[in-house]
Amino acid sequence: MDGVVKKLFFLFLIGTYMLYASQDDPLNLEVERAENAKVKDRIVVHGMVLYGKVIDIGQEKLSFRLLYSTGVSRFAYKDIDAISTEYSYHISFKRMDIVGKIEGIEDNKEYLKIREGKDLRTIKIADIDNIVISVNDDPSLENIIRNKMPYISGNINFGLERESGSNQKNTTNVLFNLNYKKAEHEVKLYVDYEFETTETATTPKVQNKDELVSIVTYKNHFRNDMYWYGSLAADYDRPRQIQNRTVPSVGFGYRYRFKKERWIEPSLGLAYARTRYVDEILYPEKRYTAAAIGLNGKFQADDFMYLNSIVFDGFLMYYPSLEALGEDWIFRANAGITIPLFEFFSVKLIYTMINDSNPDPAVGNNKTTTKLLFGFDF
Repeated sequence: MDGVVKKLFFLFLIGTYMLYASQDDPLNLEVERAENAKVKDRIVVHGMVLYGKVIDIGQEKLSFRLLYSTGVSRFAYKDIDAISTEYSYHISFKRMDIVGKIEGIEDNKEYLKIREGKDLRTIKIADIDNIVISVNDDPSLENIIRNKMPYISGNINFGLERESGSNQKNTTNVLFNLNYKKAEHEVKLYVDYEFETTETATTPKVQNKDELVSIVTYKNHFRNDMYWYGSLAADYDRPRQIQNRTVPSVGFGYRYRFKKERWIEPSLGLAYARTRYVDEILYPEKRYTAAAIGLNGKFQADDFMYLNSIVFDGFLMYYPSLEALGEDWIFRANAGITIPLFEFFSVKLIYTMINDSNPDPAVGNNKTTTKLLFGFDF
């Protein structure tokens, strides 16, 4: 019996020695797996060596897909001791585009060292507009498009509802956002479409919604967080008697930036509103000069409760007439909550409020909408 105990104790000592022979990676499993899988990117977090691929460089955290994982992990830069990549990345910042490999992080974790050929650059993380793996390392069609258009991002969201039975209902919601940002130039496109019909066994088909809102805005960030802008908003809402409406505007704004993905942006300018109604005989066309008062905001929080990330955003537009403030006005507010579920897929909850000087008393001035959409980000 004693001999058996001694043998077991001897084997335990040998096993313990082999286990702690290498403190960084005792069994060399990660190194072996990385070599076998030919994984090329490497980060060190609190002394732990991790292998995988860099997905994104955010303002506060690095997005990293770990070896043998389909999800994306986010690591705060303050927790990253070292980073190196063998993949080459297309990095866009301050009017420049370079292709290089990340070789390190330095200066209080605020700068990355990028090897571009024989040159070594130091780039501030806050200045990076976009990062995507180079075409040489990923020649897929999707990646080629992302490399060709590094300054363009956006999302398209859908919401569908079909009800059958004694009550037949068909609802369609489409929301599209497109953003182009390069240096001081920024262009945004916003399109929101809603359509709904209902029908019962005893009533004919009724069109409850047929609404389209589109806004295109150019901003020139000419000095720090100050900018001037030009915008054109166009919409129609047939059930509310609005055949079509256009509101061009120009003005100035300022971005109060707390972090890159946390800011609030008030603006002030002049606008010209023109509205045509469905019944042109009963409600003649209306035109007036207005003030253009706007407010935009975004707040992104990472590691929020049980979520990797959550985004709160919204905008407000108010165009009161300069000639008859209490008689003519247009107001639109939009607030949303976005939860990214996967790398390119998210769910969005949106609340919209519209208030305008509608001449039809049956329609009224106020309208609110709440909708749940599923979207694809690019």
